[in-house]
Amino acid sequence: MSGEGKPQIVSSPQDDLSEAAEDARHDVSSETDTSETDTADALPAVSGTDPAPDPEPAAKPRRWRRRMWKSGVWLVALLALFAAAAMVLLDKRLDAPQWLRAEAERRIERHLGGLQIEFGEIELVVHSGWRPRLSLRDVTLFYPDGSPAVHLEDAQAALAMRPLLRGQLRPKLISLSGLFATLETGRDGAVALSFSDGATPLRQARNLPQLIDTWDRQLELPILSAVTRVETQSVTLNYIDRRIDRAWTLDGGAVLLSREGDSVNIDAGFSVLSGREYASTVDANYRSDIGDTAAEFAVVVDQVPSVDIASQSPAFGWLDVLRAPISGALRGAVDSDGKLLPLTASLEIGTGVIQPNDQLKPVPLQSAQSFFTFDPARQELAFTRLSVESGWVSGQMEGRAELVGVRDGRLTQLVGQLSFSDLKVNPLRLYPDPLAFSGVQADFLMELQPFRLRLGEALVQQGDTDLLLRGEVRAGAKGWSYDLQGSADQLDVAMVKEMWPPSAPPKPRAWFSENVLAGDIRDAQFALRGRDAEKPFVAVDLGFENGTVRFNKFYPLLKGAAGQLSIYGKRLVVTATEGGVTARQGGQMDLAGTSFIIPDTSLKGDNSLGILRAELKGTALAALSLLNREPLTILSNVGLPVGLGRGEVELSATASMPLKKKLDVAEVDYHYAGQLRRVASDVLVPGYPIAADALSISGDNSHVTVSGPGTFAGVPIRAKWRQGIRPGNPPDGTIEGHIELSPRTLKALNIGLPDGMVSGSGRAILKAVLPPGEPVQLSVNSDLKGVGLRLAELGWSKSEGSAGRLSFNTVLQKTPSIENLVLEATGLRAAGRVTVKPDGGLDQAQFSSVSLGGWLQGPVTLRGRGNATPSLSMTGGWIDLERAPFSSRDEGRSAGGGGSNTPISLAIDRLQVTQELSLSRFQGRFDTLGGFNGSFTGNLNTLTPVEGVVVPQAGGLAMRLRSADAGGVFRAAEVMRDGYGGSFEMTMVPAVQPGEYNGQLRVNNIRVKNTPTIAALINSLSLVGLFDELSGQGILFTSMEADFRLGSRYLTLVNSSAVGPSIGLSMDGVYDLTTSQMNMRGVLSPIYLVNAIGSVLTRKGEGLFGFSFTVKGKAADPVVSVNPLSGIAPGFLREIFRGEAPKAPGATPPPKEERRKTAEELREERIRRREAR
Repeated sequence: MSGEGKPQIVSSPQDDLSEAAEDARHDVSSETDTSETDTADALPAVSGTDPAPDPEPAAKPRRWRRRMWKSGVWLVALLALFAAAAMVLLDKRLDAPQWLRAEAERRIERHLGGLQIEFGEIELVVHSGWRPRLSLRDVTLFYPDGSPAVHLEDAQAALAMRPLLRGQLRPKLISLSGLFATLETGRDGAVALSFSDGATPLRQARNLPQLIDTWDRQLELPILSAVTRVETQSVTLNYIDRRIDRAWTLDGGAVLLSREGDSVNIDAGFSVLSGREYASTVDANYRSDIGDTAAEFAVVVDQVPSVDIASQSPAFGWLDVLRAPISGALRGAVDSDGKLLPLTASLEIGTGVIQPNDQLKPVPLQSAQSFFTFDPARQELAFTRLSVESGWVSGQMEGRAELVGVRDGRLTQLVGQLSFSDLKVNPLRLYPDPLAFSGVQADFLMELQPFRLRLGEALVQQGDTDLLLRGEVRAGAKGWSYDLQGSADQLDVAMVKEMWPPSAPPKPRAWFSENVLAGDIRDAQFALRGRDAEKPFVAVDLGFENGTVRFNKFYPLLKGAAGQLSIYGKRLVVTATEGGVTARQGGQMDLAGTSFIIPDTSLKGDNSLGILRAELKGTALAALSLLNREPLTILSNVGLPVGLGRGEVELSATASMPLKKKLDVAEVDYHYAGQLRRVASDVLVPGYPIAADALSISGDNSHVTVSGPGTFAGVPIRAKWRQGIRPGNPPDGTIEGHIELSPRTLKALNIGLPDGMVSGSGRAILKAVLPPGEPVQLSVNSDLKGVGLRLAELGWSKSEGSAGRLSFNTVLQKTPSIENLVLEATGLRAAGRVTVKPDGGLDQAQFSSVSLGGWLQGPVTLRGRGNATPSLSMTGGWIDLERAPFSSRDEGRSAGGGGSNTPISLAIDRLQVTQELSLSRFQGRFDTLGGFNGSFTGNLNTLTPVEGVVVPQAGGLAMRLRSADAGGVFRAAEVMRDGYGGSFEMTMVPAVQPGEYNGQLRVNNIRVKNTPTIAALINSLSLVGLFDELSGQGILFTSMEADFRLGSRYLTLVNSSAVGPSIGLSMDGVYDLTTSQMNMRGVLSPIYLVNAIGSVLTRKGEGLFGFSFTVKGKAADPVVSVNPLSGIAPGFLREIFRGEAPKAPGATPPPKEERRKTAEELREERIRRREAR
C-alpha cells in the first residue's frame, strides 16, 4: 500500500470513454445544477463545523436566470475551447497561464473554509480517454493568520466528466504525495489531527471513530460528491499520546480511501520507526458508511515492539511486561456513537524477554501465542488460547481477565482466572529442568505501574497431590522481588526433593536429599521470598510420618520417624516426635523429641555448622553403646567397658559439627544431660558396689558426669562421678560428693579404728580418683557435725553436737591406709596417717603433729594391740601439765579412772609443770590402769637433771621430784641462784584451786653463797664472820624444809626453815615468779649450833635468840628490815614481833587444815621428825 515517486491517477482511456458516454446519455438540465460558487461546493471550516452560507440570496429569480445564462455561455465556450484544445494537446502537459493560476487559487479557496492556498506549478493533462487531470506541485494551505496548515509535495485530481459537461469541476480521483500529519490523543482521550508541525489542529473529535466520521462526511459535499478514490502516498504520521507521554513516527505510509455508494473503505500501511534491528509495519482497514460513525476495522501488525502495542489500548496493556516483537491481527467495530464493540485478536509473540522495567533481570521468552476477545462493555478479556514458551513457564492456558484499573488510557490492574494444561514451571531458573504439572488453575491480579503479579490462589495438581499456591512477583528497586506461599495436604519425599530448588540455600536441600530416605509428607507449608538481586529467602514447614532419617552418618538410621521439618531463611530444623534407633547392645533407644538444626545454611566449609539435639530413652546399656560408637568412643577412650552398669536412661544430647564430608571427631562439639534410674554398677569402683534409684548424667567433649544420691558399699552417699575424656591418654575419673560418716562407713572402707573411738553419724565430703586400671584414691573431708570422737588415752573427747574438721586420703585396696589425716576439733588438732593390718585392725596411727587443749604439742603414735586399747607414744613436742585436764579435779577423774590400761611412752622436748617450771628432755613411761601413773626423768628448766614419779591423787596428778643437785634445782627454778650441791626432794599434789599445787620441799647439805637476801640480813646485824663465810666458801645449810603453795604466778612459803652450823633461818611469805618481787618475813638465829639449844621453844630454824626481819623488793636487790629488839626477846615471846605472814594477791584463805600451828604443835612435829630419822 505504500508507494514511491510522483503520484498518478490510475485510470485507462477505456474507462474515460465509458464514463463520457454514460454522462452524455443524461440530460444536463435534468440534473440539479448549482453554480461553482454555490455554498454546497465549499469545504468545511477549519474548526470542523458546517460552512457558513453565501451572503448572496440564491432565491431571487432574476439572478438565477442571469446566472444560468452566464453559465451556459461559459460552458459552451469552455466546451468549444476544450474540444479544440483537446484535439491539439491530447496527452500533453500544459502549464497554466498566470491568470489561470490566480483564478484557480481563487476558486479553490472558495471551498477551503477560510484557508488560503499556494502552489508552485499547475498542469493540465488530457489523456486519450478524454478525462482531464489537474496537477498541483508544492501545495501549501495557510490559516487566515498566515500560519501553515497543510503542505503537500504534489496533488492531482482527475475530474469527473458528467459534472464537467455541466460546467462543474468535480474531482473523481485524488492523489496526494508527501503529506506530514500529526495525530495527537489528549489526556482525556480526545483526538486532534494536524498537517503541519506545531500547527493548529485541522480536525478534532472526542475519539478516533468520530474523527474518521468527520472526514467521511466531507464526501457528502457537492465538491467531493464525485470522488470515488483518494490515494495518499509518502505519508509521515507523527502519533503523540499525551496520556502516556509517548510519540511514534510512522513513515513511508500509504493511505487509500475508496467509496462505493455510501460505503467508505480506508486502507493504510506504515512502517514504524523504532530504532530496533527488525522492521515493523502496521496495516489497517477501516470501513464505514457516510454519515454514520459505526464502522468495522482490522489491524495487521508485523514485528511491532510489544511495548508499542501495549500502549495503544488498555486491552493490550498486559503486553507491557514483554520486550519482544509481536505479529498478528485484530478485528473490531465501533457503533454509531463511536463506542468500541467486542474485538478479536490473534498474536504471535517472537523471541524476547519478560522485563517490566529496565532494572529487572530479563526472563527469556522463546515464543508465545494468544487468541483472545475483548469486550469493552465488560472490560473483559477472554483467552481461548494462550501458549507460552519461556525460561520460567511453558504450557497452554485459557481463561478470562478483567480490566479493573485503567488510568489515563493505560491499564493499571488486570484480574482474572487462568487454567493451565501441560504446565512446566521453572521460575527464576531455580531448577535444572522445569517442573511438570498436569493441571493448574490460578486466580491472579496483575498491576502494571509498578509491576506486580499476585496469585490469589493457584491449585496445582500432580497425580494425587493437590498443591495450593499464592503469592506475588513484583518489580523491586534493583531486581525481581517475589513472595510465594504454598501448601499441600500430602506429598511424598521424592516430590519434595524434586520441587526443592537447587538454587535455594544448598545446605538444607543437600541434607534433606541425602538424609531423608523415605516417608510420607503431610501438612506441607512453604514460602519463597526474594528481594531485588538478593538470594531467595526460603521458609518450609512440613510434617512427616513413617520416615527413615539419617541424623548423622556415624549413628544408626532413625526409623519409624514422625515429626516436623521447618526452614526459615538460613535456619533448618528437623524434629522427630516419634522414632528410634537400635544400638549394637542394649536394644532400641527411643528418640522422640530429637531434632537436627542448621543455624546458618549460607556458611560453607569449617564455618558451616549442624546441630543435633537428641532425646534418648532406653536402657543404660544401649545409651553407653551409642556413646561408644565412632567417632566418639567415649568409654573406650577411658578404658571402661560398655557394660559399665545397669539401669534405664533418659538423655538429652546436643552435638555440633561442621557440615563437610571429611569430618574429624575433634571437630564435633557435644554435650548431654539426663536421668539414670535403677542404676547398679560393680565395675566403676571394683569391690565397692554402687547403686541408686535415680541419678543425673551429663557430659561433653571433655568429660562425663553422673551425680545423685545412692549407696557406696552400702553406705548412703550423694556424689558426682566425673570421667575425663582424652583419647590416647585419658585423665583419671573422679567421684565427688557427700557420704555418711559413721562407724559403718569406716567398716565399709575397711578402716580399723578402735571401737568407741567414733560414734554418731555425720556427713563427709569425699572425692575419689579413679585412675584407669589402678585402685581408687579417696579423699574425705568433714565438719564432724553429728559425729562423736573419743581419745581416752589423752583424756579428750568431742561431743556429737560440736563441729570440727576431719580430712584424710586413702587408697581403696585390700589393705587400705589413711594418709594426710587431719583432725581438728575443740581442743585438738592432729595430722598424720593411719595404717591397717591385713585383718582390718589398726596397725598404727602416726600423728606427725598433735595439738591437744593447749597442753600437748608434738607427734603422737597409736599402735594397735588387737582388742586392747592402742598404746600411745610421743616423741618430741611438749606437754603443759598446768593446762592438762589432769590438773582439773573433774577432768582428772575421767582421765585417771577406768579399768582399761593404755601404755604411754613419752620422749618429749619439754614438760611444762608451771608457768615458770618445766622439764626438758623429758622421758617417761606411764599407763592408765587405775589412773595415770608412771615415772620420768628430765632437766628442770633445761638445766638440772631430775627424776620423778606421778600418781593419780585428789582427782589430778601428784608428783614427786628428786635431784642430786639441790642448788642446781634452785638455780634452774630461779628461786636461789647461789645454792650449790645438796640433795633435793619435792612432792606436789593438786590444790583445791585448779592449776595450783600444794607441796613440800626437803633439801639437805646445800651451801649458799652471796645470796643477796642473806647478805643483807648479815650486813644489817653486823655479823662479820658470817659475812666472810657467805662470801667465801658459803654458808652450809644441813637441812631445808618448806611447805609451799605453787600457783601460776606466785610461790607462797609456809613454815619454811633452813638450818646449819652457822645460822638458822625461818621464813614465810610470797615470791612473784613473774617479776621476782618478794615479800617475806622471818627470823635469823646466828651461831645456830649453840643457839639451837633453845629451839624446843621455837620453830625450826630459830634459836633461843634470834632477830626478826622482813625482806621485800627484787630478789636481786632486796630491802631488808631487822627488828633489833626482837634479838633480846626469848623465842617463846617472838611471835609478838613476828606479825602476820604476807599473802599472795587474791589468795584464798588457807583451808582449816592449813592454819598456823602453835609452838607446842611445832615442837611435837619436830620430835616426830627426829624419831622418824
